[in-house]
Amino acid sequence: MKKFVPSDYKIHRHCFTGSYPVIEPLLKHFPNMFVGFTAVLTYSSAWEAQEALKKIPLERILVETDAPYFLPRRVPKSFCPYAHPGLAFHTVREIARIKDEPLFHVLATLRENTSRLYSL
Repeated sequence: MKKFVPSDYKIHRHCFTGSYPVIEPLLKHFPNMFVGFTAVLTYSSAWEAQEALKKIPLERILVETDAPYFLPRRVPKSFCPYAHPGLAFHTVREIARIKDEPLFHVLATLRENTSRLYSL
């Protein structure tokens, strides 16, 4: 990627579930890269992504659903069989919890990040 993509290019690293050492070099090289997180963060098995989230600045994070996949942990399939944008709030709440930030601040920052990346 570093070889073919200009370093100032706007990038949305979709559905990140990896560890911080995987994303850190890209964040350093691409100052306009944003990292998208899904409801996978709500699962205890996603400890690597949760640890990465702690180290990635909130100003570089996006929230996504990756619908119809990745239902939030506490949403039973019998209630809602598929993920949809209305469930993104579960992920936002988890981001606020993991980063120990007020929910209103996380919501405002994520909205600003999305606007900045997609020129909305």
